[in-house]
Amino acid sequence: MKEKRTGGPRNPRLSRLRSWTRYSIGLRVKLIVLVVAITCLVIGSLYAFSYISMRSLVGSIYEQRARSIAALITKSIEEKDYVLYYSAALDADVAHLLEDYESVVGITVIGRTARGFLTIASTDPSAVGALAGAADADRYSGLRSLEVAPIALAGVTRLRAVEPLFSGPDLIGVVIVDMSVAEQAQAVFLLSWRFAAASIVGIALLAAFMYFALRAIVTRPVRRLAEAMSAVSRRKCDVEVRHASPRLPGLASRDEIAQLVDGFNLMTRVLHSHEQELMKLVVLDELTGTYTADHLRVELERELSKTRRYKHPTSFLVVDVRGIEGRTEDDRKSALIGAAGFLVRNLRNVDTVFRVGPARFAALLPETSPEGAAAAARRIEARTPDVATSLGFPVSLSLRTMGWIGEDAPATSAVLADIAPPAGA
Repeated sequence: MKEKRTGGPRNPRLSRLRSWTRYSIGLRVKLIVLVVAITCLVIGSLYAFSYISMRSLVGSIYEQRARSIAALITKSIEEKDYVLYYSAALDADVAHLLEDYESVVGITVIGRTARGFLTIASTDPSAVGALAGAADADRYSGLRSLEVAPIALAGVTRLRAVEPLFSGPDLIGVVIVDMSVAEQAQAVFLLSWRFAAASIVGIALLAAFMYFALRAIVTRPVRRLAEAMSAVSRRKCDVEVRHASPRLPGLASRDEIAQLVDGFNLMTRVLHSHEQELMKLVVLDELTGTYTADHLRVELERELSKTRRYKHPTSFLVVDVRGIEGRTEDDRKSALIGAAGFLVRNLRNVDTVFRVGPARFAALLPETSPEGAAAAARRIEARTPDVATSLGFPVSLSLRTMGWIGEDAPATSAVLADIAPPAGA
């Protein structure tokens, strides 16, 4: 028969992290972190989209500027009569045009001659007189309109505009204008930083707004409910959670928090009423709500009789609350109530908890072997730190077990004598 696997080994660190995240962080912090994370994701996506759009828009603006400058330079050159030959006047005009446009870093005038495309004027004197290569010559020959594209020269990015020169239908030359993109990059940088600063301010304002909104709408009512639930767990069923503002008579309540508060208040009133009635019908300990030692005698006699007659196992847990000596009366009461609630939560529904002494409880475990009682005690001991955590001061539980099967079960009086607290305790 194959053994069914319930899952692989768990990572203890991951388990501790999950437990800490789930239980040690307040609801308000979780909601704020979630809202801020979503806000950052949304604004970050908008920022990325806006940055790309802004960069494209600024690039288009500077490309249009390059086209305009190249067209102006071409028009200025075409109005002269020195395009196809070298002259000092052309050099002077190129230098003058370079001074007129700060973003222009280079101007080259190439004329079409019988030898090919020849550089006849340039802001780079070393390029004057050079023939264009075959690839460039083919490109210039097919040029029919202005072309603008970014290029890299010596590791520096430039925006290059190439404008053809025509004499009637004939291509007679080319004007090349190189523009710096430093101003463009600076403009993109400044705009992006301004947008980033605005995004940070927006995130902070939204986080602050969500903090106060969630505090008023969710976390404050939930905290009140949690405090009231904690009081109920300490057997104070007469608590009531008040609404943030009074509701007008006849107004339907559609708010889930308000419905939860109404339901909780109704539940506590019913519990308080039922508890008062149960105290009259059942022998319960007034402080902890567990059964008393007198009721233990009745239940124990019944279980031991079944053990002797039908050989059903019966076991006992004896639990002492340690660390409350010298504490105030309120602390001792809180410790006993907390310990009683802890035992009830961590035992089976069929197990019964009794208070048999000032700081001692006994749990009757029907149909449980001594080995099963020992396993239950180990499980409860592993969880005892929860008691001190809920109280806020050090408290521990001391457990011992006993169990019987068959005719060897002792008399009821002997068991009661064994579990009775020592004199003066």
